[in-house]
Amino acid sequence: MRTPVTDPATGLDPWDAALAEAFEILLHGRPVADPATRYGVYYASDTFDEFLFPNAWVTPDALSAGEPRHLPDPDGGEDGGEYPFSPWAWRFDLGGSMFRFDPDLLAGTGPWGEGGHKGPRPFDDAFAAEVRAVAPVDAADGLLVRGSELGPLLGRHGVDLTDGKAGKLNTWLTVLLRVATDGTLADAMRAATFTGRGPEHLVAVGDPTSAAAEEWEERLGAVGHPGLRDHLRMLCRTEADARSEGGFWCGAGDWPWSDLLEAVGCSLVAGWGFGESQAGAAVVRLPDGSGAH
Repeated sequence: MRTPVTDPATGLDPWDAALAEAFEILLHGRPVADPATRYGVYYASDTFDEFLFPNAWVTPDALSAGEPRHLPDPDGGEDGGEYPFSPWAWRFDLGGSMFRFDPDLLAGTGPWGEGGHKGPRPFDDAFAAEVRAVAPVDAADGLLVRGSELGPLLGRHGVDLTDGKAGKLNTWLTVLLRVATDGTLADAMRAATFTGRGPEHLVAVGDPTSAAAEEWEERLGAVGHPGLRDHLRMLCRTEADARSEGGFWCGAGDWPWSDLLEAVGCSLVAGWGFGESQAGAAVVRLPDGSGAH
């Protein structure tokens, strides 16, 4: 096996150099070398949240384990199946993932109140009080709990999210999954752009009409690696085109779950949307003191 030649000027092999060039273009000139700051990636999906519970991996042990892991593809594929931008090819940091409790669910009001159509909550007031004690509040008054904090709470109060009765929580208790990365901006961008597995896993553009949005067609023309350029074109389509294939660029200004990120002290660096904005991935600057995963 031939060892890739490292460029003495950059210290990078050709593939990493190609990625660094492309990421700087995506980030409008921002270099990916930023060792003083920690970065991460989050993934959210409204469709996933609709069928989140009951769930075999939302247990005290799994949320507290600390080891990144693959999650099962809800559609039955293995490690992402054939879909090139499948999130199930990632490994996730469950302890660093954020679980959002709807305010009515936690307070036992509205549909969860006396006579409400959702019926009794599957936890008691003591559990709700402990959630409030550790959870920041987002712009819509939802409460966000890290998996590493939720795990012990579930165990201590005997709340079983693997039980069939937990299905009533769907869309009321949702998750912002943390993708496992090493804390660098370069690795976060590799994960978010699905380039972390190397050039042999790039998406080939078979249809000539599968173009990027007009702005990005021009900008990505500066990416020197042809295969990488085509791959990134598929992640920078218009919102209309991304409904059927690829993804669209949200940038650093407007990602559908930005309020949740801000509530836990993260700042958006780059976001992408998939489908009709039902799902998305975001590269974020992590708050000081956050772990690498």
